[in-house]
Amino acid sequence: MRKKLFSVFLLIFIFALTFAQEGVYFGKIIDPDKYILGPGDKLRVFIIRETNQTDSFDVLVSPTGYVVLPLAGSVKVLNMTLSEAGKEISKQLLKFYPRSNVIVDLAYPRNMKISITGEVTNPGIYSVSAISTLDDVIKLAGGLKSSASLRNIQIRRGNKILEVDYLRFLKYGDVNQNPYIEEGDLIYVPLMGKSVKVLGQVKNPGIYEIKDGEKLKDVLDMAGGLTAQGSFFGATLDRIDGTRIELNLYDLYYGDENKKESANIALQSGDTITVFPEIKRVYVLGFVKNPGPIQLVEGVKVNPEGIEVTGQASMGAKISELIQKAGGILPNGSLRNIELRIKGDPNNKIIVDLYRILVLGEELEEEIKVNPGDVIYVPPILRSVKVLGQVKIPGIYELNPGDRIRDILLKAGGITEKASRESGELERIENGKKVVYKFNVTNAIQGIEKDNLELKDGDTIYIGELRRLVYVLGQVNNPAAYEYREGRKLTEYISMAGGLKDRADLSRVAVVRELDGETKVIPINMNEIINRGRSNLDIEIKENDIIFVPEVFVKGWQDIVNILSGIFYVYSLLKPIVGW
Repeated sequence: MRKKLFSVFLLIFIFALTFAQEGVYFGKIIDPDKYILGPGDKLRVFIIRETNQTDSFDVLVSPTGYVVLPLAGSVKVLNMTLSEAGKEISKQLLKFYPRSNVIVDLAYPRNMKISITGEVTNPGIYSVSAISTLDDVIKLAGGLKSSASLRNIQIRRGNKILEVDYLRFLKYGDVNQNPYIEEGDLIYVPLMGKSVKVLGQVKNPGIYEIKDGEKLKDVLDMAGGLTAQGSFFGATLDRIDGTRIELNLYDLYYGDENKKESANIALQSGDTITVFPEIKRVYVLGFVKNPGPIQLVEGVKVNPEGIEVTGQASMGAKISELIQKAGGILPNGSLRNIELRIKGDPNNKIIVDLYRILVLGEELEEEIKVNPGDVIYVPPILRSVKVLGQVKIPGIYELNPGDRIRDILLKAGGITEKASRESGELERIENGKKVVYKFNVTNAIQGIEKDNLELKDGDTIYIGELRRLVYVLGQVNNPAAYEYREGRKLTEYISMAGGLKDRADLSRVAVVRELDGETKVIPINMNEIINRGRSNLDIEIKENDIIFVPEVFVKGWQDIVNILSGIFYVYSLLKPIVGW
């Protein structure tokens, strides 16, 4: 156990020693799978024996590409990676040092000659180590001139030319754009090609070279993006011919694919992009009456008539208040899925359900703060139902998953006084055919599941009108329930019922009426109305009154119980039919 621990610690020590030496000699830790060996490289070989005794020695790669090992002799390593050479050397040495560990590392890289020309401060031929990269050589040559191209540096290597986008390494750390240099390479830095200028509220203002096909978003990314003070709606692009284009950076970063593409303008050499500082404002966009910016101020200003200045809101205004400032949500705008998009973070958005706040009275909005630069976006309604008939606010309403009849009736303001409490209809298209489901309105409002049906996109809810009726029974030609109309008199309803029969007893007509929860019987002598013109006895009939005309054999008001019995018997027969 002690031997194993000792071996582990020894290995750690050897690696630490190696890295420390690398730091002293060339300041880098190389990738053994990428470093290619050549003449002049010095390797260090460690042999850790079973007894924990460690031997080490250095070997130099000869001009012909060989290293000479004790006992094992010459081993060719030319153009091998350091990792491959280590395996080959270990294989040969283990023939003579069985049950040992062999570690091969680069003690010191070879030097080589390269040439760099073009737009560098000190062009020339330089001796560099074999682990130097393009970035190392450029720094050795004093750096690039301001006129240098960062996008199209060329490395001539034999018959090949490598084109390097050095800016991608500087801005984004793309190591593929900072290749290792090989012996004999000729580096050429040309003059800057097409370029644009980026000014104002970006993190790294300056002049940026552009390649064919690069657009506005590419250059803004090169400049580090907008600062916290940059305005998404306050940016311009000026062309050398004097043309000015107002830029919509909000759509560029936050819009859907079509809007992003439209806002991502193609650039021309000489363009100047300017991003202005953000005024303290928020943006209310989408399906509102007046989309656009709203300035946030400490105190909302008013004009001489005392009317608030448009386009302003108080600091700390709620989402609902800001939407109201934008003219309110359009009929096809969503109340349930409003987005609060946080400035500077395209992926950070909060979904706000204003229905829960404005209709149900919940105070969720208290926890949601709107800050300058934020965007409130009202999307369109994607799923909806239609509510018709006897509701307070008929119309089209947004449908959220799980919504039922009760939820939508609440959105529609509830049912009217004239609404039927029993008969509602849900119309739905299923398999291309219209299907109608009947439901009890009262049960649905109370949330009883069998009537409070779950809704689907495209459904139509219809709440019928409560039938306002008057019942004309007894000795008339057409006894039935008739539509009530305010102001109609007794004789009018009897006329609607086809008039009186021959055996009608005009002197003992009865009107049965509900008053304050009690049933009252009003006796009417129609002989007085018809024969003596006493129109004051032709009383106005009220909703739900029952007019009963008895036969002549009924004698005296003492038989009123018999009259009522007949009335209620007929009424019980009519109730299921007329829905009273």
